[in-house]
Parts: sequence; C-alpha cells; structure tokens
Amino acid sequence: MKNLVLFSYVLFFLIPNNLPAQDTGLSARILSQLDTMEKQMVDALSNGDSAAFRKVAGNDYLDINANGTMMTLASMIADIPNYKGFLVNFSEKSQRVFGNFVLRNGKAKFYAGNQQVGEVFYTQGWVYRDKKWQFVHWQGTSTKDFTLVK
Repeated sequence: MKNLVLFSYVLFFLIPNNLPAQDTGLSARILSQLDTMEKQMVDALSNGDSAAFRKVAGNDYLDINANGTMMTLASMIADIPNYKGFLVNFSEKSQRVFGNFVLRNGKAKFYAGNQQVGEVFYTQGWVYRDKKWQFVHWQGTSTKDFTLVK
C-alpha cells in the first residue's frame, strides 16, 4: 500500500513539474517579441515580399498546406509573390512553449480582397536561436465549416 501511495505521489506531483513543456527557458521579454515576428511574417506574405519572409524564416522552414502540398524554404520563397494582396486573420490562438521552441495553434481565415478564400486550423512552429525568432513550420488543415460553405 505504501508503494502505491509513493508511486501515485511521484506520478502526480513530480513528473508534471519536470516536463519540458513546463520549462520555458525564455524570458517574458523574448516571448513577447513573438507577436511582432508573427506580424512581420504575415506582412511579408500579404506584400508578396520574399526578402522580408526570408528574414523571418529559418533555413529549416517546412510548410505542409491544407491542399496537401509540402514546401521547403526555397520553394516557399519562390511562391511568396503569389500571396500578394492576401490577408490573414488569426483567431482561437493558443501557445505552448518547449524550451526555445514555441508551437502556436489556432484558426486562420484567408482573404483575397473581401472574398474569403480559405479557413484552416493551423500549427506554427517558432524557434528562438541566434538571438532572434525564426519561423520554421506551418501546417494547416481546412476546417469543416469552410468546406461546407463553399
């Protein structure tokens, strides 16, 4: 019985306190810079500005789109001009910190002018390295609601 109580104590109290997700390792100031970097990433897309996107993205950037395509940084840079004029609105945002890596999740709506052209649940990956945030991952899955509206 004592072993069961001890085991329960370890499971309940000690393990959650030692999970990597609990150790941010980053100051509040550094974490607060991430919102600015996300805005710069969206602005680069909306402006069709490959050079600006390159400044925000890491060399290991990987994009898995809702349409089933996968893009590396090189293919994304080549495709950026096609996003000129698109707007993105994020909602239902959440964030989890794992050391120097942050996962951001939520819903994104995409617009061309006033016309909504997409809606996805997304995951963004950001890593803090070389004293700056780098956008390294995007994955989007079309929402059921948007596919029903079309």
